[in-house]
Amino acid sequence: ARTGPDEISYGSIIPRREDCRNLYVLCALSASHIAYGSIRMEPVFMVLAHSAGTAALQCLLDNKDIHDVNYNWLKHSLMREGQVLHLPKK
Repeated sequence: ARTGPDEISYGSIIPRREDCRNLYVLCALSASHIAYGSIRMEPVFMVLAHSAGTAALQCLLDNKDIHDVNYNWLKHSLMREGQVLHLPKK
């Protein structure tokens, strides 16, 4: 049995490009019903909101759609602000 935290993809909080270009969906993200059972905790929503807010800032500054976020910029910004994106290997 697998235990421990899982990573949540940026792609799971944005709709398809053809559906919408400027909407983050944090409470109805793309996940199985089993995964959603652990995602629906408040700390997870806070991390998702932090990630979406930081990505939205980049979109505003660069005049880009949410689908065109520079992931390296986003990753480094989130890490600089203290978000843990990957846990060290044991």
